[in-house]
Amino acid sequence: MKTRRPMASLSASVLLAAGLVAGTAGPAFAVPTGCSHRTYYQGVDRYAESTCSGGTGQHRIQVIQQHHLAGPIPSQGPWQPVGTPSTTWIPGYPIVTVYVATQ
Repeated sequence: MKTRRPMASLSASVLLAAGLVAGTAGPAFAVPTGCSHRTYYQGVDRYAESTCSGGTGQHRIQVIQQHHLAGPIPSQGPWQPVGTPSTTWIPGYPIVTVYVATQ
């Protein structure tokens, strides 16, 4: 009987600690909204740009291109706050995908 009491007490302590951790709310994460992207030429150079019009947090443009020998070529712009465009220069290879990353 004496060995069961410490185990029951230990089990109750572990369950209580787990309940406290599970019941703690994590931080709220807000992300940008109204995001869009575009590609454009400025002279002979090609760029990709993302913009977000609402929310909070940051965004950046992400581009994957395909080189016929080297394979996928990833490009990304800098993280920017809502309202500021994220822009990156992209080479003239075919574009596989363009998207806006948010955090």
